[in-house]
Amino acid sequence: MKRNMKKSLALAMVLTLVVSLFAGCGGTPSSSTPSAVSSSTAEPASAQTNADRETVNIRFSQFANSTDDPEGMANDPIKKAIEEKVNITLEYDTGTEGYDDRMQTELAVGNAPDLFPTWGESDKIRKWVDEEAVHNLGEIINGDPERYPTLYKIINTPEYKAYNKMYLGDENATYAIYSISSLAYPMFNGVPAYNTAILDEVNEGKVPSTVDEFVDFTKAAAKAGYSGWWPYNVKLTNWGEMDSTIASPMGTSILAPTSVAWQGFLPDDDTKIGTADEHWSLMTTSEKSKEAIKVLADMYANNALHQGVGVLTDEDDGYSQFAAGKIAAFSYGYGYYTQFHKIYKSIWKEAHPDATLSDVTLGTALEQDGRWSHKYDTGTWVGAHYFVPTSCEYPDRVLDLVEYLATNEGQTMLFRGIEGLTYTMDGDKVVYDMDAFVNINKSYGYPNPDRCRYMWFSYLFAGGEMMVDLENNDWWTAVTTPHDNTTEWATEEDKEIYDYALNTINGFVDNVYVKLPAYYSFVSLPAELNDVRTKCNEITNRYLSAMIGGQMDIDAEWPNYVAEYEAAGAAQIEEALNTSVKDARETYGNV
Repeated sequence: MKRNMKKSLALAMVLTLVVSLFAGCGGTPSSSTPSAVSSSTAEPASAQTNADRETVNIRFSQFANSTDDPEGMANDPIKKAIEEKVNITLEYDTGTEGYDDRMQTELAVGNAPDLFPTWGESDKIRKWVDEEAVHNLGEIINGDPERYPTLYKIINTPEYKAYNKMYLGDENATYAIYSISSLAYPMFNGVPAYNTAILDEVNEGKVPSTVDEFVDFTKAAAKAGYSGWWPYNVKLTNWGEMDSTIASPMGTSILAPTSVAWQGFLPDDDTKIGTADEHWSLMTTSEKSKEAIKVLADMYANNALHQGVGVLTDEDDGYSQFAAGKIAAFSYGYGYYTQFHKIYKSIWKEAHPDATLSDVTLGTALEQDGRWSHKYDTGTWVGAHYFVPTSCEYPDRVLDLVEYLATNEGQTMLFRGIEGLTYTMDGDKVVYDMDAFVNINKSYGYPNPDRCRYMWFSYLFAGGEMMVDLENNDWWTAVTTPHDNTTEWATEEDKEIYDYALNTINGFVDNVYVKLPAYYSFVSLPAELNDVRTKCNEITNRYLSAMIGGQMDIDAEWPNYVAEYEAAGAAQIEEALNTSVKDARETYGNV
């Protein structure tokens, strides 16, 4: 199923024709449930339990590999357990191609799945609400808070209402379950990993802590016959590692103003963030950036910065040369612990089966003149929206399912499974039976998910596919501080790698990661500036590749670089960013 959230959330036509004929919620209650209660009963719904309610078929859709193992699906014990808890039958609708097109077609003809997601596109939620194609979930939940206590608490928080207001202009218009992507640990780059033997050979084993020390190390490695540093890069257009490693601790950014709204910008004063005096300045063409480019160009000229940058392909040549001992330092997002696991386990140890963890040293983010590299981030983004279409005849029963999955019991079912089958408890420690999980998930073509264990519903509340405690926390706290189970079910060797990386990162993360106020989640640039941002990106790629590569004289060409940025409309981007920050602070600053 995996399912990067940027992949198309697809529903392929892999189910039978009979499945596609169901219009919603299975259409017909099961007649096999003796305790089934008609939806027309006069008894208050909140006075009933799920066992008292009609058994309906719920078709759930999510991007996944396949559902072509009917026997395995029928014997899925976690699916059965969820069905028994909610008194429903579940039907998984899946696929990997053409999700968006098929979804919109099915929604238009009244045959959409009873619970389905999109990747958080704001235009779709507005369109579908205007067309009355999806249910107003808030009306149902607020109409019976005792039946949906967890969902009631979620949708009535200020943060949840802020998203409603952003999408639809009405804080009480709750048409979707918002899936918020957030990680359990801050994610950032600019942290080199070192070949320990080369570090010992040319630097007496000392890990560089400043830009100057790092540059000196890479030059010493080059003189010893190695390439000093390979920052993950494609054709000299991926400047992220160079920016975080060299430019950021020098107090600037060489990045073009693309991607997140504040990329290429720095706050004039960190202490003013969150106040009416906060202001961001575009740094891409600043004098400080010129100095950073000079450092990179000098490194490139001396092979301290690998002279194959922009030529080597990332996954093949760059990694293999590091593993072969030809590159002294390698960078690719090692501020996040699983990335270091990748380079050691999948790259280094593949080439050196007898290696030990000490063969690769995880470094530190760098500082310069008392300033650390900084990563400004909200730590969150909208991962998906989950909808119940108006063609669904029993939206209340779909919400019974969602309510159960929002509880700690439901979250345990998704991320631990069934006690005695997929896990056991050793005191407070969870002991997983990974073979049992593999046997369940292989029926769907994805035997070993990495963050979640049961592949279904994993995005429903947390776009990062991590366990959340919605019962004991408010919604925003729960979804922005998810629980990462990875180290719990890791093998002994994997856990050693994870713990080493986490312990190393914890030594400097607070100096690097600057968490922005929650209202920055609502900061965006107007669409009419997209062409300006694209043009700026093209200018940056053209100039920086030539300057670092030695084809352009930096001092002579820098004024032309600045002039092209000004002509492209860079000042408009800076003005728009600061306007958006001000608007978001004034509109959502109380959340």
